[in-house]
Amino acid sequence: MDELPGLLKHTQPLNVRIGACELLLGLTSDKTAVKQFSQNADLVSSLWDCLSDSDRKLSITAGNILVNMTADNYIPKPEMIPSLLALFHSEKALYLYNSTAMILNNISRSAAQAADFVTRLYPADCIRYTGIVAAGKEQGYLTAVLGNIALSAKGREMLIRDDVLPGVIALLTFPGNVIVRRNSARLLRNVAFDVTTHKALVPILPQIVYPMCGGEEIPEEDMEKLPLDLQYLPDDKQREVDLQTRILLSDTLFQMGSSYEVRQEYRRWNYYVLFKAYDEWEEDLDAREAMQNVIYIIIQDDGKVDLRGQEELPTEVDDPQTEDVVQPPEEHHVIETSKSSADTISKLESGS
Repeated sequence: MDELPGLLKHTQPLNVRIGACELLLGLTSDKTAVKQFSQNADLVSSLWDCLSDSDRKLSITAGNILVNMTADNYIPKPEMIPSLLALFHSEKALYLYNSTAMILNNISRSAAQAADFVTRLYPADCIRYTGIVAAGKEQGYLTAVLGNIALSAKGREMLIRDDVLPGVIALLTFPGNVIVRRNSARLLRNVAFDVTTHKALVPILPQIVYPMCGGEEIPEEDMEKLPLDLQYLPDDKQREVDLQTRILLSDTLFQMGSSYEVRQEYRRWNYYVLFKAYDEWEEDLDAREAMQNVIYIIIQDDGKVDLRGQEELPTEVDDPQTEDVVQPPEEHHVIETSKSSADTISKLESGS
């Protein structure tokens, strides 16, 4: 194992470096091995060099190794973060967008990590990230990253800006990608835990509610009281198919309802009719309970409403799907790990 850092150096033949990376990738399913890798400064430094290498296969494999390492609590040094962020400024690194986004997600999941990570971001970065996702250039983990920074006050302040929020809300209905929609809903849920953001969220209430709406027939007198964007939806309008996304949206609406002004908005625009229709359609008991909480704060006297306090802002993001371990790609040659490491390294050095 001590020889591996040397095999990753740029002075080695490309096939040796790729082979060493593939060996490491196969070993990152072992938590003990990952811990050893993380404590080897030369190895870590060489992996970061491989990530920025011009060879596509080498950089992708190195990226997958770092995804697995960061998923298992390895935190890169602060000076390495700018090089990760810089990858999103170049179309040449398009094939690294997914693994880079997963690394960023893994290292910003706790409130403390998010508070540190957000200091390295600007509103322009948030706009760029939502644009990358909207263009289909990344699978949706960048929305998880934005959801992470929503755990910090500075992150929430950034995300509700007039030039950032429209790009975020547009992803709620992103077609064909559950990860994008779910992470966008989680982002809004995290933002909504902070009552100071509710004023900024009120104008986009119709967009938050839209995924929960179906095509049921609504009496004319009720229809005319709804926001214009939610009136006369097509008969074949489908609700969000992902259960977790629906629950997250209901929780967002509930958190927003902790503000008197938002509850008045619900009543003024007859949202009860849409929420009730959704509750009657929903089959999952947890999802129904989440929406019934929203209905409760609308119909209950304001003096009797009991809501969770702002102190219950999540301390970390709770999406296990975004920390999956990356397995060696099927099309890549995976170096045998059943033999001793010394034997494998010898083969790499000989080029056999």
